[in-house]
Amino acid sequence: MPTVFLVFALLVLPLPGVPQLPPGSELRVTSPDLRAVYLALRVTEKGLAVKRSGELEPGQPVALVVRVGKEVKVFQGRAAPGDIVLLLPQGEASLRKILEKIYRLSWPEVLGGPHSGDRRRP
Repeated sequence: MPTVFLVFALLVLPLPGVPQLPPGSELRVTSPDLRAVYLALRVTEKGLAVKRSGELEPGQPVALVVRVGKEVKVFQGRAAPGDIVLLLPQGEASLRKILEKIYRLSWPEVLGGPHSGDRRRP
């Protein structure tokens, strides 16, 4: 009997409506109703600075709030170990991979990232 392997690949595309994340941009991972903030990141000249970090259970529904200047975009998703899986119109996407591959921002070590030199605590 042939074995069927399913390959699950997450998309790596820019966030819709967010062509760049200049210094001063903020990313917040919140509850879907935006009331509780689990994670707050700020883009600095040196990378991503963790402003707040809380506990998330894998599979927990979340929202990603991205503020660039006066523009605010909200994306739905769910927590995953060391990542946030975003539910975009094109499919599921890894926030960690999007930040690293598209925006050239390393995921902070405190969040399970490999580069401790890319984080600062304000």
